Amino acid sequence: MSLKPDVVGIGVCTVDHLVTVSRMPARNENMKAINYDRQPGGLAAIALIAAARLGARAKLIARVGDDETGAYIGRVLQEEGVDSSQLLVEPGGESHVSVILVHEASGDRSIIARPTTGHPVSASEFTREDITSARALFIDTLNDATLQAARWAKEAGLKVLLDPMLPYAEIKPLLQYVDVPIVPESWARALMPGQPPAAVAERLRDEGAEIAVVTLGERGAVAAWQDGAQAFPAYSVDVVDTTGAGDAYHGAFLYALLQDWDVPRMARFAAAVGALNCRALGGRNALPTRSEVDQFIADATS
Repeated sequence: MSLKPDVVGIGVCTVDHLVTVSRMPARNENMKAINYDRQPGGLAAIALIAAARLGARAKLIARVGDDETGAYIGRVLQEEGVDSSQLLVEPGGESHVSVILVHEASGDRSIIARPTTGHPVSASEFTREDITSARALFIDTLNDATLQAARWAKEAGLKVLLDPMLPYAEIKPLLQYVDVPIVPESWARALMPGQPPAAVAERLRDEGAEIAVVTLGERGAVAAWQDGAQAFPAYSVDVVDTTGAGDAYHGAFLYALLQDWDVPRMARFAAAVGALNCRALGGRNALPTRSEVDQFIADATS
């Protein structure tokens, strides 16, 4: 009998075609790539791979096409120790693909995506036990599947973590079931223009979140919880590519939730994982193990 997962996720998985360039191309320009790689990507996939690298048992519920891209996603998830038994295959469908141009000097990137032609996962395609057998749930958007999963998770006492793909007005019905919303600065600015990130985190906490986080890229993050709000600086690394740093942060926060740490320790741990993931091209190559993170934090604070 297989072990029950610690974390189950419902969301997006892609294949990223990553191209390193010396500068972003001009109109009609033909230029040579410095480096190229193909890797799995997507909010849910990278978050769960990050959690698995750290030592959590993770399962992903998602849909791919019945193309070679979908088969590749399934193979890599298995290699990374993520349970892909509920990776649903759409007959005749094409999987989600992204082309990512990475600026060599800064690690900044531009993304061009071709969404999947398949249907979103439906609530009828998994059971309550599929969700409540875990200890935490990761979701990234609002649809009938994520709403049902979040409702079941909340009723069963699981921690629900959200990385919102949709703006506040559209995803609001889901927030009542979310314990930990972790939102990017652009999302926070759209919600409360002109207000500091801490104000957005405090608003989400006051609306029911146990812990609310606004991530700020190289400037770190701000978290609000019952003890107040606090800023947490980012760790310094030699940046190769920022692709997947936010997803790695989410996966690390999921792992940290399972350890029952206090919020400052969780936020610092997730910041370390997000930073370490910037050391190599793509969202997966530099994801660290737990021992690597512990050593990195020890070195940074010594």
